This record gives sequence, structure tokens and C-alpha cells, in this order.
Amino acid sequence: MSSEPPIDKLSFEQALEHLTGLVERLESGELPLEESVAAFEQGVKLSRRCESLLDQAEQRLQVLNNTDKGE
Repeated sequence: MSSEPPIDKLSFEQALEHLTGLVERLESGELPLEESVAAFEQGVKLSRRCESLLDQAEQRLQVLNNTDKGE
């Protein structure tokens, strides 16, 4: 059993690091088909996590920007 936290608990930097590693493994062309499919599925989940965290950061910045403008 892995001691890695679930994807939904990873920070942006952690998720991006894992995603980068998966891409490198997939691009190497050395993974068997089943492992490639599993890595791709994991990559999609990591990509969605990164996107979600970026969206949250953008919303926070918009709130701060609107607060600074007195809105």
C-alpha cells in the first residue's frame, strides 16, 4: 500500500510533479499497454487536480482584486 496522499489532497506542485513523471514514463514508450492506460488515467486525474487548484487560485485573486477596487 502506497503512503502517497490521495490525488485530491495533493498540492499543485505535488500534482504537477507526479504528472510530469507520468508523461516522461509514457513518452519513453517502454510501458506495457495496461500500464500505459493506467498511467494515462492517473494523468487525467492529476491534470484535473491541477486545473481545479488553478481555478481556485484565480477565484481568490479575483476576490482580492475586487476588494482592492472597493467592489
